[in-house]
Amino acid sequence: MTAPLDRFLALSEALRDSKPRPDRQAAAFAAVALVHATGEDEGLVAATKARHEALTTALGGFRAPNGSMRWVYAAMLAAHGVEPDHFLGARQALRQECRASKTGALHAGGSRAALILSLGEEAGPQTVQAFYAMKRALRPPWWRSDDAVTDTFAAAQVLAHTQPDSIRAAREHAETVFGADRRARGHKRDGARQCVLLEQAPERVLVRFNAIEDARRADRFLRGQSDRAMAMDWAAAGRTPEDVQHIAQIAAAMPKHLPSIGHARTRLAALIAFDDQARDPARSANALAAVIAAQAAVIAAVSAASVAATSASTS
Repeated sequence: MTAPLDRFLALSEALRDSKPRPDRQAAAFAAVALVHATGEDEGLVAATKARHEALTTALGGFRAPNGSMRWVYAAMLAAHGVEPDHFLGARQALRQECRASKTGALHAGGSRAALILSLGEEAGPQTVQAFYAMKRALRPPWWRSDDAVTDTFAAAQVLAHTQPDSIRAAREHAETVFGADRRARGHKRDGARQCVLLEQAPERVLVRFNAIEDARRADRFLRGQSDRAMAMDWAAAGRTPEDVQHIAQIAAAMPKHLPSIGHARTRLAALIAFDDQARDPARSANALAAVIAAQAAVIAAVSAASVAATSASTS
């Protein structure tokens, strides 16, 4: 095993070693948020638990982020040394201006955007107004609107101090580049979002995407445990076919009890393998989106299985 994987496993077990105790799934997704953080494991785990307790005291048992997701938020805050009050203040400020902004609902009660904004400066009136201006500019037509995506990228672009008009133009260019490619066109919007956020030229990302897609399909493990959407994620993050092999090796070495639903095991492995996503807010936002996408897939699959089992037992 590699050093990051060893640390990930140690953090995951440490999170489950005392009360409150996350389940294995929550511990895994929280640990991946901590694996590249600066500091001793013991201190990071203690900071995560303290932030989880503070969020529970402030939000109760039902307000978002709740359930397993609350552990992910607590770990992200701990990894970046952000105090819970900073996050909670950003969340409240966003909620107060939501109706007046006329941008629709906030995802998870404003929690997603607040987490990303809290990685930067104080979420004062100017930051809140900048977020809603960005959301208005980036919000797609209603038939493909997803507040989880829009809130994530709007908040991240605010931290990057970019202008809405320039982002729109850059996205349109990137979508044109990806749309002209047979394999990339199905992921042109997500690829464009990431290119602009990570300041990557779409032409170069497309070359990497096709090389990574070839490598992914040639690997027996990854062919069944990843997809083209992940290949686009990796290309935008600057990965190479050699990096993809490293991801596959870590995924194969991970314990069997870790989830594989929705390619979660491979998504976790990609975040464990490289530390560059922990260095700045833009990449942290991308990493957060990847973690939450993986966890959401697991939760959805488990819920579907529970419904199916209940239906079968009562029919």
